[in-house]
Amino acid sequence: MDIEKKAVITLVLLPEIGPVRFQNLINRFGSAVQVLNSSWEELNLVEDINENLSKKIARAKNEVDTDKEIELAAKLGINIVTCFEYEYPKALRNLYNYPAVVYIKGEIKDIDILSVGIVGTRHPTNYGRNAALQFAKDFAKYEVTTISGLARGIDTEVHSSTINAGGRTLAVLGNGLNRHYPPENRKLEEKIVKQGALISEFPLDIEPDRQNFPRRNRIISGLSLATLVVEADIKSGALITARYSVEQGKDVFAVPGPIFSKYSRGTHHLIKSGAQLVEGAKEVLESIEPLAVWLKEKESTSIIREKEDIELDQKGRKVMDILDNNIEGVSIDYFLENLDIPFGELSSTLVNLELKGILRSLPGKIYVKNH
Repeated sequence: MDIEKKAVITLVLLPEIGPVRFQNLINRFGSAVQVLNSSWEELNLVEDINENLSKKIARAKNEVDTDKEIELAAKLGINIVTCFEYEYPKALRNLYNYPAVVYIKGEIKDIDILSVGIVGTRHPTNYGRNAALQFAKDFAKYEVTTISGLARGIDTEVHSSTINAGGRTLAVLGNGLNRHYPPENRKLEEKIVKQGALISEFPLDIEPDRQNFPRRNRIISGLSLATLVVEADIKSGALITARYSVEQGKDVFAVPGPIFSKYSRGTHHLIKSGAQLVEGAKEVLESIEPLAVWLKEKESTSIIREKEDIELDQKGRKVMDILDNNIEGVSIDYFLENLDIPFGELSSTLVNLELKGILRSLPGKIYVKNH
């Protein structure tokens, strides 16, 4: 391995060396190799580098086990890319606090520059899940990459829905790629690697930590052409991603929600603050120049085809009439109480409608409309 690349990784493995300190050191000494070859007295002259840290950096090339990190990455099929390499994501170079390295499992392709970040609460309502599913599915239909943070809730829905629709998705993690958080998304990680990539700026064995997630969020917005917030409370981390997006000169979109839900407070705050209210993926694409051009090209070549209208029988129409008026979804008991349809026939109707993609069932046998 190139000695400069190894030196960069060595610096990153020091917990105290974040993006800003790394840049300060490189600006002063010109290279990571020169940083590691400098005396602690010289290092101590760098902005925000105190005596204790200076001494730690001076000892790093002898004390940090960089080879162990490199060997583990190779074993796990993870590529460590430094900010000085061609493979480094170009969009991240525009960040003032760009990460010194990114760990990538999977593949980031050139087409992924046509992307939208989608974020939201870890505790979505059925309405929020359905909205995230629909937006992700439609972006996949237009071959636009979705980017999110693999958290529970909206993030998980975005990645899963994109994959199920055959699209590409990138997941940016707030932990090292040798840690799996949340643990129930382990299989989802494997699917993402096949249709996109897992990305982190943190060393492989770093555990998820509260302070890591804002750093993760700036990468989500940094890789995306715009950020879409689906559901969020007023203190949600999704609003941090939206703020980074604004600071990076990018558009923010928000999906409106019920006024009685606390998970609408964040999105409504964004709308009041200037975010664009959107009800469908196409509105997002039409508002961003590179995506608008892409959309026009797709439509002009007839690659996008609307689903054919599916004829419903009388029982199917009755079921859908109820779902049209209950966006949060209803239980099978509710159907039985409000429809004059025997249980067996109702169950068969629900299964058929789900197979046709018109509705879907959620945990607890709650049924919602697939918009």
